[in-house]
Amino acid sequence: MIHGVYANKPSFHSVEFTPGLNVIVAERTDISTQRDTRNGLGKSTLIEIIHFCLGSSAKRGKGLLIPDLAGWEFTLDITVAGNRVRATRAVDNPNRVIIDGPTSGWIEQPDDGLIGRVLHVNKWKKVLGWGLFGLQEHHEDHKHRPSYRSLISYFIRKGPDAYIDPFRYFRSQKEGHIQLHIAFLLGLNWEYAARWQELREQEQALKAMKQAIKTGAIEHFIGTIGELEAERVQLEDQLDKERQALETFRVHPQYEDLQARADQLTRELHELANRNITDRRKLSRYKEAIANETPPPDSQVERLYEEVGLVFPDTLKKTLAEAKEFHKQIIENRKAFLESEVNRLERQLADRDEHIRKLTEERAVVMEILKSHGALQELTILQERYLEMKERLERVRSQISEIKNITARKRDIKMAKVELMKAAEQDHEERREKWSTAVRLFNENSRALYETPGSLIIDISESGYKYDVEIQRSGSEGIAKMKIFCFDLMLSQLWSRNKDRIDFLIHDSIIFDGVDSRQRALALERAAEVSIGCNTQYICALNSDMVPYSDFKDDFKFDDHVRLTLTDKDPSGSLLGIRFQRPGR
Repeated sequence: MIHGVYANKPSFHSVEFTPGLNVIVAERTDISTQRDTRNGLGKSTLIEIIHFCLGSSAKRGKGLLIPDLAGWEFTLDITVAGNRVRATRAVDNPNRVIIDGPTSGWIEQPDDGLIGRVLHVNKWKKVLGWGLFGLQEHHEDHKHRPSYRSLISYFIRKGPDAYIDPFRYFRSQKEGHIQLHIAFLLGLNWEYAARWQELREQEQALKAMKQAIKTGAIEHFIGTIGELEAERVQLEDQLDKERQALETFRVHPQYEDLQARADQLTRELHELANRNITDRRKLSRYKEAIANETPPPDSQVERLYEEVGLVFPDTLKKTLAEAKEFHKQIIENRKAFLESEVNRLERQLADRDEHIRKLTEERAVVMEILKSHGALQELTILQERYLEMKERLERVRSQISEIKNITARKRDIKMAKVELMKAAEQDHEERREKWSTAVRLFNENSRALYETPGSLIIDISESGYKYDVEIQRSGSEGIAKMKIFCFDLMLSQLWSRNKDRIDFLIHDSIIFDGVDSRQRALALERAAEVSIGCNTQYICALNSDMVPYSDFKDDFKFDDHVRLTLTDKDPSGSLLGIRFQRPGR
């Protein structure tokens, strides 16, 4: 139970609470102007201070940790696990909480220091989780466990987003987080909700992997299992051939020199062959010339002269004979020259053919070596190609395995969800008395506000617990807010049955925005009745013009429940007694 809230500054308006209904009223004075507003008087700040003293996260420049509040310390007078203590947390040093009072039986004990007995804020939260909700630290089997700060946020709703839906206290709260904490608060098996969340995360991981495969984010993926298997077979065959090539590959140390010699021999052979062609053409012409080098008969020359009418005198005949002898000698000399050239060319061709034969044999030997051996560079290329193909094959095999694993995991998750649903349904039936109490209390709370009771609905599906609340005429904003009121009041009633557990519920004035005055009156009367009957507290903030005096029952004395009145007459009338600018305003 919360007994009071204090600060180390004299301008602060301390407030003390009692069991039952406790109201903080923000009142506009007669002399205030239209520019004055009750929204800055400190109603929400009081809730923020209580959260701060109960271990809320603290970040510089946000919330209470602003320069205008430097030097401020806030104190919460509260009973935790049977011990009434004062817990003080400073804006300048939010990591420590000073504890004043008995702490017997606590799971964490403060350390003695110069300024008093001190708990680190994390240990303070551990004490509060244990003392207010019975949280233990033996849930290592589950990645997801109930969080004290999440649970307390259903009993002290802070900010507009906390008043939209009974089951969430911030707008972007995930479904698994809701299922877990509401299950814990309603007395359902929260471990099933944790398991559902784990399965949900596994499904999301599988979907992400499948999407990566589908969009080609996984390298070298072709498509279906069949396509991958086809590529695997092809790669295995290619890899086998590459492996055989490597196994039979022999490196020659002078491979490059041999390659150069082979190229040189080829060039020489081409040159010799070309020269042979030229010389054989010459030889052919020389032989043909020798065959045609026969002088004409003497009688033929004389008859030629007679036919033209010439008669050779004896002296001319003598000279002609000498000429014919000279011509004969010339022909014989030419023939001898041609025969000499023919012999030379034949010898030269023979020598060249022999040279060609030797060079051809040498080149054959070199080519055989080159054929059976390779260069180190070629071996390196073969090895790199082999390793690259092997790596590609491993990727394909891995992708096949991943896809098969995705299919198997999807099947396993589906089966696990079915089995989990069966177990949850059985557990739900075994816990009927607990959740039936919650349903009945919600019905009673809604009946107190409206003519017909509303319903708290708890369903179980393959995706986990499903929660809903229904109140007739639930289309208006006011009724939506009263769903939250009835639900939260039910939680307070439910937990009041546990000794030394949380016994307070706090609402900001937002809970009454848009609510019909008659329902506001009924809600306040119901809160007073329930909290007194359960020995708990209902603390709320309210603007003075929202107080439905004319709708209260005659015996309900609203003013008796007002613990603090804040005014807008001047800054001293606000909670802190000073004017300061909040970040973002």
